[in-house]
Amino acid sequence: MGETNVRIPPLAVAEFSEEQAKLVGDWTHLNFSRVIVRNPGLYRTFVPYIAQVIAGSTLPPRDREVLVVRVLALGGDVYEAHHHVQIAHKAGMSDADIAAVKAGDASLSQWDQTLVRAAGELVRSQQLSDASWAALGERYSDAQRMEVVFLTGCYNVMAMLTNSFGIEVESDPETDEKLKAMRQYT
Repeated sequence: MGETNVRIPPLAVAEFSEEQAKLVGDWTHLNFSRVIVRNPGLYRTFVPYIAQVIAGSTLPPRDREVLVVRVLALGGDVYEAHHHVQIAHKAGMSDADIAAVKAGDASLSQWDQTLVRAAGELVRSQQLSDASWAALGERYSDAQRMEVVFLTGCYNVMAMLTNSFGIEVESDPETDEKLKAMRQYT
């Protein structure tokens, strides 16, 4: 999270308005949900967007997680990176794979290097190079290449907001188990 402290604390569930309780639903154990719901209008917009680029994605789950893990590493994110380790494992990534993606390691497969390069270009220059666009097109449709941009942009914003708001990783050991049970996607 860098040098910031908690700037926007998670809202206590007992303090939720009726609207906030409805928006958060069963996700009350996540600090992210309890921070973002302080602005119900943004919650209503952003959370379905996250669901679309993750659970609604047509990208292969492992590829999606390579992109997410790399973007979060580039953004210095701790909160989402913690949660995406579990999702990456579920998508077939080992701890060594995750570490290599975070570092942009040259030992990655050619395809993983393509994904890592694409994520880096999008974060740094806000666009894919012609070479990356073409390389992605070897496996992806135009719609999927669009998903790469939307997914990367979403998780770049996630890193910005978790770092800027100072969202802390949940310390309750039961949260990880709850999440495993609730996440129906890979």
